Amino acid sequence: MQEIIAQAKSNYQNKKPFVLFANPNSNVLNAYFQTEDTLYPFHGQDGFVFVAFDSNQKFIIPKEKSTVCRSEIQEYESNLALFESTPYNLNEKANFEELVAKAIQNIKENHFSKVVVSRKVSIPVQVDFIASYLSILKTYVSAFRYLFFHPKIGMWMGASPEQLVQINGDKLQTVALAGTQLYKEDIIWEAKEKQEQQFVTDYIVSKIQSCVTKTKVSQPFTAKAGNLAHIKTIIDATLMTDQKALETVQVLHPTPAVCGLPKESALSFILANENYDRKFYSGFLGEWNEDKKKLFVNLRCAEIEEELVHFYVGCGITNESVPEKEFFETENKLGIMQRIIKLKVKS
Repeated sequence: MQEIIAQAKSNYQNKKPFVLFANPNSNVLNAYFQTEDTLYPFHGQDGFVFVAFDSNQKFIIPKEKSTVCRSEIQEYESNLALFESTPYNLNEKANFEELVAKAIQNIKENHFSKVVVSRKVSIPVQVDFIASYLSILKTYVSAFRYLFFHPKIGMWMGASPEQLVQINGDKLQTVALAGTQLYKEDIIWEAKEKQEQQFVTDYIVSKIQSCVTKTKVSQPFTAKAGNLAHIKTIIDATLMTDQKALETVQVLHPTPAVCGLPKESALSFILANENYDRKFYSGFLGEWNEDKKKLFVNLRCAEIEEELVHFYVGCGITNESVPEKEFFETENKLGIMQRIIKLKVKS
């Protein structure tokens, strides 16, 4: 593992792309170290995929252009300073609640039945990205944990609780995930959250029908992700042909969990009203190989710059939503990433 960490530092210093990642509930750290700095578009080749929310930017660290490494994750102790959360900004709270209220009004006017709205929180700090990522590895074992760098994109890291799709041969599995609460025993889900989850499930099943056969849908259940909980449904199916793998991903993204229903009108609302560029937040990422493909939605993530860290958080809005409650849902999600950020030691 120390060799992987050392190579990540070297690639960063030499401005060469790399990605470190660990699959949910796995103790294996995977790495792709690209040997030069070309930005490659993704069109189905093997490697690590990194795709933006609007799908206009689809990139890959190609396997054939990289050194691929794997190692067992080892314990790591750090005495670096932790990021200390600051009180939320009242103007930001008011602006987000206004956005949520506008979304609810559009739902009541039947423009769409659900929309996911988000916000970006930027804080001027210097982040120790290696220490922060090692903290993610240890803290959020049940999530997809990654650290991605490309000199022509930037650095992102995160701990996503949501699988977009997993494909083994012709066997496909995807999940519907919605609703968010702080985790506790005997969680009670409200009607709004159950409704949101059903929207997501129905949409996914309908969208993949042209690509698959033998669809099987589980009962919804509570899934833990760090100190949060979500409603989750597992969807299994069989691909009609191998060529349907990429098509299935294209029809699924963006899902209602990050965009809304119907997709087109919800997306239009997001682009017209969020007033910032999501970039790769709520896009998707993961390993894409001929025999196995594991892609995850880019949630619970941060974008790291030299003296800035950008956090991205959002929530699903239906006609039952309450603006202030939705704001504090984003605050809960924000807290997840803030708690693992480690700061550089000032000399």
